Amino acid sequence: MENNKINVLFVCGMGMGTSTMAEIGVKNNLNKLHISANVQHTSLGQMESLREWADVVVILKNLFNQITVKEGEFILPVVNVMDGKGIAARIEEIVIQHFPEAKGS
Repeated sequence: MENNKINVLFVCGMGMGTSTMAEIGVKNNLNKLHISANVQHTSLGQMESLREWADVVVILKNLFNQITVKEGEFILPVVNVMDGKGIAARIEEIVIQHFPEAKGS
């Protein structure tokens, strides 16, 4: 977390289409929930280089079994990347419990 913003990383197979669509939809919904966030997308292969930066990682469920969750990480496997509202709500739960300074009023 930096400057009272959470860092959210979206991971898909190639790091282009799917994660980009998810990033846009979720970012809009996080704004509506008054959650300050830096968002970025990447491929599964490039995930490791950004893993330390991320407070929350959103990953396609079919890729989830290809990673090892580290202690203290917040990983959200998702099926429907177009459900920006639902994904943002799950991120909000994590923010409220672990990063409350990222949520405004």
